[in-house]
Amino acid sequence: MSVVPRMSAEDVVTAGLRGLGLGEVVCAPGVEDASLLDAVFHADLAAFAGQSPALATRYRTN
Repeated sequence: MSVVPRMSAEDVVTAGLRGLGLGEVVCAPGVEDASLLDAVFHADLAAFAGQSPALATRYRTN
């Protein structure tokens, strides 16, 4: 087991149900500042917005 303190199961369930009621897609019960989750979401969108069905140049062998 990790030495990192763990949240109680009751708190996780409470947060999950409350997040569901708030319409959250991702529930992170230990993150106080929800804008941090928004920042991660927008970074994911930016990173994957440029995807293509073609193999990226850095992975080509010739």
